[in-house]
Amino acid sequence: VGFQYNPATETIDISGYNFEGSRKFRNVAANGKVAFVVDDLASVRPWRPRCVEIRGHGEAFPSDGARAAFIRIHPERVISFGLDEPDHEAHSLSIDFRDVGA
Repeated sequence: VGFQYNPATETIDISGYNFEGSRKFRNVAANGKVAFVVDDLASVRPWRPRCVEIRGHGEAFPSDGARAAFIRIHPERVISFGLDEPDHEAHSLSIDFRDVGA
């Protein structure tokens, strides 16, 4: 999926190919709960994983002809590790929990 921060609404909008037909789109439309995870490796030598998980409530917007279907995430909790600790060993990274938004 692709995503972008929407500063006007302080949300994260995600979309993708055939998104309206996806299970994730249907689940958000049905229950409004959402979790979005972005993770990668900053480096493999040394091993430097990093991750951000955003939890909150979401709105499912179907395609309207002018814009493709998308999910709008209203963040409530952010969990992350490895973002601000480039010199720490992977096994010693601390996990940061932050409540945000509504």
